[in-house]
Amino acid sequence: MVKRRLGDIRGLRVAEVGCGRGDFAIDLARAGAEVTAMDFSAEAISVARERAQRIGVAVEFLVGDAQDTRLPENSFDLVVSCECMEHVERPAHMAAELYRICKPGGRCILTTPSTLNALLLARAHSFLTRKPLDTGAGPQPRENFFLYFLVKRMLRRAGFQIVDFESRVFQFLLLPRVDPGKLRVVEFRNARMNRLFRPFGVHFLYDLRK
Repeated sequence: MVKRRLGDIRGLRVAEVGCGRGDFAIDLARAGAEVTAMDFSAEAISVARERAQRIGVAVEFLVGDAQDTRLPENSFDLVVSCECMEHVERPAHMAAELYRICKPGGRCILTTPSTLNALLLARAHSFLTRKPLDTGAGPQPRENFFLYFLVKRMLRRAGFQIVDFESRVFQFLLLPRVDPGKLRVVEFRNARMNRLFRPFGVHFLYDLRK
């Protein structure tokens, strides 16, 4: 979702917040950007640095908090954060921080889940059985309950202008001992259908401007 919206990023200063083990940050650098990438996990950053060094790609990898990055204000042409905001304690603080480090007129691309779909069943099951919620990547220390319209409101309050948004992975139902992939559509071939079902997607992308 992010890659097909990036366009030409050669020469841009780019920050990735919540970079994990650095795969996407390395891709951004290979595309010609000057990349600073951050994650709260020192182990993940160590792996990322080793990978970048091994293949000869220059990325500044930092250990830090998405809610308080300590990065310079108004310093990045593009800020990217993929599937991170749902795991932080104060998502509104993170939204404000992404806005702070983005240059005036700069761009931010954010992805995060929404639960206006069959994941509501997973949350109900987690609550009733008192088992940690597992949305597919294993239980996380924190899994915020997000609905896309509340995320949009939070991003606007942080100061962003929402230029566009889209969603993908339409999980229609979850049943015991049934592969979830058999009950979902990742993306419709028909653009009109994608737009019709957009509010019910699992993964949302927000294309933002400061």
